[in-house]
Amino acid sequence: MKFGVIGYGSIGRRHVDNLVKNGINEIVLLRKIGKGNIHQLIEHTNFDSFLSENLDAVIISNPTYLHGKYLNQIIKNDINVLVEKPLVASQKELNSIKELIGEYNGVGMTAYNMRFNPCVIETKKILDSKILGKIHYARFFVGQYLPDWRPNTNHLKSYSAERDKGGGVLLDLIHEIDLAFFLIDKPNKIEVSKIDKITNLTKDSEDIAEIIYKTKDKSLISIHLDYITRGYERFIKIIAEKGSLISNLSENYVNTFPLNLESTTKSFKDFSRNDMYDDMLTSFIDCINNQTKPDVSLLEGISTNEFAINLRDKYYEKN
Repeated sequence: MKFGVIGYGSIGRRHVDNLVKNGINEIVLLRKIGKGNIHQLIEHTNFDSFLSENLDAVIISNPTYLHGKYLNQIIKNDINVLVEKPLVASQKELNSIKELIGEYNGVGMTAYNMRFNPCVIETKKILDSKILGKIHYARFFVGQYLPDWRPNTNHLKSYSAERDKGGGVLLDLIHEIDLAFFLIDKPNKIEVSKIDKITNLTKDSEDIAEIIYKTKDKSLISIHLDYITRGYERFIKIIAEKGSLISNLSENYVNTFPLNLESTTKSFKDFSRNDMYDDMLTSFIDCINNQTKPDVSLLEGISTNEFAINLRDKYYEKN
């Protein structure tokens, strides 16, 4: 199997390392910045010459605002693709993808690696068991101090800091929106959304967002995204008719508190962050080999992407 990887920043390098780890050594790169790599892979700077390599699959891992033009052509050519989240940075680009997706015959997967986090898998298992009954309320929280994301680099020069490059918490931290949709449900009605830039940690992108919505089953969902929390905090809290649950994604454990039953704790002490990416890549390769639907389809990526873009566009129209 021959892979192409678009972008060779930190996430592109991670994907390449995991491909090699999984025994895939036929890899070519498309990159615009820098040259040379530790695996001595062929590098292209031209997209047409990159596509002429007769690739079995492509991983798109360059900055979000550059995804659209490549994803369009890959879909038109029915090439299997794994796209880093979010798919694109604007509604115009998303509309273009939506027009093409119905005719697409490849395996297309959105790289929501948090779906492969063992705490998320355990949370999904508990919720599917119905031991907690109807969900009344769920909180999805992520906060991480932007200057700590990429040590030894100026965070103000990263795409995260710039709105036009797809930066800002709504797109950058879109995992929590995906997890809310995946574990509970999509919105039936948006109750409240408050989005803002309240610090100097970004140039012009939003650094905090609070979203509250109701599902069709009247579960109340709350999502918090920020660049300003010192350190790193990530959790899911669920309150239901027959108990509650805390899934701590920053400390890797799940606490369950069923009504009239003993509480339980499941820890994942041996979990490494790269495990999610490796499992996601393995899943993608298996889907290609077996021609099966991926765990996180492009359509799911479109749904969460559109939700975030709509909120983002409404905020910037007013600001």
